[in-house]
Amino acid sequence: MSLPNASEIRPAAPATVPIVPAEDAFAGPLAVVGRGAPLVMVLGGAGTGKTTFLHALRRHGGSKQAFLAPTGVAALQLGGQTIHSFFGIPPRLVDPDEVKPRPQKRRLMKKLERLVIDEVSMVRADLLDAVDRSLRLARGDPSPFGGVQVVLVGDFLQLPPVVPMAEREILGRLGYEGPFAFDARVLRETEVARLPFLQVYRQSDAAFVGHLADLRAGRQVERAVAAINAASFRAHREGRIPVVLAPTNARVDAYNRRGMETLTEAGRIYEGKSEGEFDLANDRLPVPEVLVLKVGARVMAVRNDPERQWVNGSVGTVIGLAPDRAFVRLDGAGVVEIERTSWERIRYDWDEATGGLAAKVVGTYTQLPLVPAWAVTVHKAQGLTLEDVRIDFDSGAFAAGQAYVALSRARSLEGLSLVRPLRAGDIRIDRRVAAFTMAFEESSTGLEAPRFT
Repeated sequence: MSLPNASEIRPAAPATVPIVPAEDAFAGPLAVVGRGAPLVMVLGGAGTGKTTFLHALRRHGGSKQAFLAPTGVAALQLGGQTIHSFFGIPPRLVDPDEVKPRPQKRRLMKKLERLVIDEVSMVRADLLDAVDRSLRLARGDPSPFGGVQVVLVGDFLQLPPVVPMAEREILGRLGYEGPFAFDARVLRETEVARLPFLQVYRQSDAAFVGHLADLRAGRQVERAVAAINAASFRAHREGRIPVVLAPTNARVDAYNRRGMETLTEAGRIYEGKSEGEFDLANDRLPVPEVLVLKVGARVMAVRNDPERQWVNGSVGTVIGLAPDRAFVRLDGAGVVEIERTSWERIRYDWDEATGGLAAKVVGTYTQLPLVPAWAVTVHKAQGLTLEDVRIDFDSGAFAAGQAYVALSRARSLEGLSLVRPLRAGDIRIDRRVAAFTMAFEESSTGLEAPRFT
C-alpha cells in the first residue's frame, strides 16, 4: 500500500473557481423564462455563466421541468437524461415525420411544462424536430413542442453535432439547410426569446478576452493569432506543469502513456462498478472502467467535491494510493483524499404524491473521479477552467470551434503555452453558424433580459 505521511494529509483550501455572477444576476433571464415564452434560447461563449444559469433554473423553475442533453456524458454532468432516452428516439438520423411517441412516455409528456436542453450546439436539426413531433402527438396539441416551453442552452460556435457525410446528404433531401438545431423546422413556427450571455467570467484580461472573442467569431483572425503567439509560443511558465490539450485521442493517449511509463512503481488498478441501467460495454464513461494510477501520476478530478476542496478540472499529482482512494497534491493547494464516487443515470417519471416530475435513479457507475492528466482531448476539456494549459494542435484542428474551445480553457495568457505557433488555418469557422450567432448576440428579449455586457 503506497500512502503519504500523515503529516502531509491536510485539507486543501477551497478550490479556486472562476468568478461567476451571483444568482440574482439571473433575475432577468429567469423572469423571461418564467413569463412562459414558448421557446427561449440562451447562447454565450465559454465562461459566460451558462452552467450557473442552469443551476438557478433548476432551483427556481418548479417541479414540472426536465433537463436533457444530447450525449450520455453531458447528461451525467448535467444531472439529467439524454434526449434519446427521454423520448425513446433511436440514436441515428430520424425523419421527424415518422416519429411516434412510445405509449409509456405519453403520460409523462402530458404533464411536462418545461424542457431544458443543454449543449444545444451538438443537437441536430432532425433530433429537435423529432422532439417537437413527439410532444405534439403525445399531448394532442398541434402548437410547437405541444405547448411545452423549451429552453435551449449552449454555444453554436463551440463543438458542432457529429454528422457523417452520407447523413448530411439525407438531411438535405429532407429539406434541411444545415444540421444545426437552429435549422430545425419547428424554429420557423415560433418566435424565439433570445438571451445572449456576453460577459466573460473565466478570464479577467480584457485583451485576452478580446482575442478569444475574435477567434470565436472568425474576425480579425490574423491579428488575434499573432497576439496569442507572441504571448504563448514558448516554454511553459517555470514551476508549473500544464495539462496538454490535443485534438485527437491518439495524441492524448501517447502523452499519457509516456508520462505513466516514466514512473517506475507498479501502481494500482481501480475497477469501476456499474449497477442497474448502466451498460459498461456501450456507455461512454466519465472515467475508464479500468483505471491505472501510480504515485507521481498527473491526474485531473472530473467531479466537484461537496466540500469544495476540488472541482471538476482540478489538477494535481498522486502522492499515495489505497484500495479505494487516492491522495493527490493539488497544484497550488494542499493534499486531498479522493474517494470513489458514483455517477447516477436518471429517468424522469411522474410522481403522483408530489404532483411533479421525479428524477428516478435507474443506474449508477462508481469509480475514482480521476483521469490521467498529462494530456486531455479538447472535447473532454469542454466546460473546464484550467490554470495551466499547453496546447498541441498537431496537424491542426479538425472541427469548427475546436481551437476556440482549447484556447478558452486557459484562465490567463500567463498560464497558456503552445507547442507550435497557432495558425490562421487552425481557426475553423462555419460561416452560417457565425452569422446566426452574431445576429443573435446583437438582440435580446425585453428589458428584463440583460445581455451581461
